[in-house]
Parts: sequence; C-alpha cells; structure tokens
Amino acid sequence: MRRSSPRRRFPAEVLAVGGAVLLACPDASAQGRDPAAAEALFDAGRAALQAKDYDAACPKFRESYELDPAPGALLNLGDCEEKRGRVATAWSIFRQLARDLPANDDRRPIAQSRAAALEARVPRLTIRLAPEAPADTAVQRAGVPVGAGSLGSPLPVDPGEVQVTAAAPGRKQKIFTVQLAEGAQVELLVAPEEAAAAAGAGPALPPKTAPQEAGGSPRRTAGWISAGVGAVGIGVGAVFGARAIGKKGDAEAYCDEDNVCLDQGIKLQKQGVTAGTISTVAFLVGAAALGTGAVLVFTAPSSGQGSPAPRATIGVVPGGAVATIVF
Repeated sequence: MRRSSPRRRFPAEVLAVGGAVLLACPDASAQGRDPAAAEALFDAGRAALQAKDYDAACPKFRESYELDPAPGALLNLGDCEEKRGRVATAWSIFRQLARDLPANDDRRPIAQSRAAALEARVPRLTIRLAPEAPADTAVQRAGVPVGAGSLGSPLPVDPGEVQVTAAAPGRKQKIFTVQLAEGAQVELLVAPEEAAAAAGAGPALPPKTAPQEAGGSPRRTAGWISAGVGAVGIGVGAVFGARAIGKKGDAEAYCDEDNVCLDQGIKLQKQGVTAGTISTVAFLVGAAALGTGAVLVFTAPSSGQGSPAPRATIGVVPGGAVATIVF
C-alpha cells in the first residue's frame, strides 16, 4: 500500500472530517504542510511495519498524514493499527477511506473489504446511568467525556482494559474498569459514590448489630460478586463456543477433502480458532469464580437483612454476548 499511486490527496472538506473522526486533530488544511518530511516519515513507517515494530510504525504514518494528507498514509495507518490489535481504530479508518475515496480509486475496494472484515471483531461498550445516579452525573471513558447522546449507545472501543468514571456535584468520583475482548458487547451501569453525610449533622452512630454481622456481610457480598462473575464467564464461554463451531462449519464450504481452503475458508477457520480460545478461557475463569463465590456465600455467618447482592446477567445478541454488571 503505497502512500500515493499516483500521488493523490484528499480535498480540504474531506480533511476536516478525517481530522475530527480519525485523527482527532484540527482541520488539516489549516496546518502547515511539509511534503518532504511526510514522505520521509512514510518511508520510515513502512520500514518499521515490515519489521513488525507496529508501535513505532503507527505514529509515523499518522504524522505523515498530518503533514501532507495522502490516502496512502491513512491506508497504511489502518493496516498498522489492525496489526497491533487496535481493531476499532483500524475499522474507523478503513470506513472513512471507503466513504471519502473517489469511486474510481483502486484503493477504495481495499478499504471497503478491510472494514467489512473487521466489523465482527470490534468490541462495543454501552454505558448507562444506574437508576440511583443523579441526572447531572458526568461520565468519562478513558478521559473523554461521554455525552447524553452517547449514553445508551453501543460505541466501538479498542480491545483491552477500559476505565470509565462517574462523578456528580457533592459526590466522589467512582471508577469502573472493564476488560473488553474482540467481538465482545458489554453493558455497564455507572453512578458516582454515595453522597457524604451533611456537614454539622454530627458523627453517625454505629448500627446495633450482632458481632457476627460485621464479618458475615462483606464475606457474603464478595461471594455474590464472585458467583456473578463466574456466571457471566460461563455464559460468554458458551456463546463463543457455539460461535467457534459455527465458523468451522462455515469454513468447510470453502475447503476441499484435503483441507486446502480458499482465502474465505482460511479467514473463517482463524475466526473459529479465536472464538474457541475465548470460549475456553471464559469457561475456566467462570468455573473458578463460580466455585469461589459458592464457598464464600455458604460459609459466611448469617448477617440478617443486608444490602442486596450485586447482579450479573448474560444475554445473547447478534455477534456475541452482552454482560450486564450492576453494583
């Protein structure tokens, strides 16, 4: 994927879209351009990409594009981001290229094909306010504000650990950490910490409880949390296990008796292997967490009427499983 073949650039109105959506930078037409530096960075990025040094290659392609916007630099950036596991970023780049490249550009079908191949691998995170959250709760995901329009929408996120915060006037910020695998669809309910006691109200009196309640409640709560995580893990394992079997069956249509397969068959086989690996890991983690939770719940001393146990549910949707965790 060359930077220019021949050397073609996006018009100014396209650059504004690409800068806002893909590169999160101001309108590129307003920035100083340096074609010579851009070409050198592009060549350096290609060398790093061929050496599989993706962490070095991706920033070079990105800066090359910012200095002299050319579709070839953006196409290589998408390829680089996919190779280092940032499938949501790569997917958005290929989709943008597929929309903005002219119909007669030979790179447009490449971008369309790459975006379609990544669609099912992109994790999506849906953030909602918990019922007890104040209406003016401010939510951020990875330091970026999540507006009212984004709440409740399944937004594409790169795989890995994602940190979400919720804060409101008079309440402390609460941090939620979510681990997203490729293809996962997760729903997270968030709310800030409970409001502190009003100033001047005096110290709160300790509740009149039996001695065993102090030790029983936290143990039982931890047990419910562990059991909930275990149930979600087993559910995710079942969903991805079924998906692995399905992908294997789909691949057979593209393979002969000697298991020599077309490109589509190889792609489906790889997707099946990935789903199978996720299924196995989810089953193992889920079983361990469920067993630990059961031991904690049934061995905890009775604590009478306590706070409701956390709830974890699993549901099946097109493309994967949806886990909902409520604290």
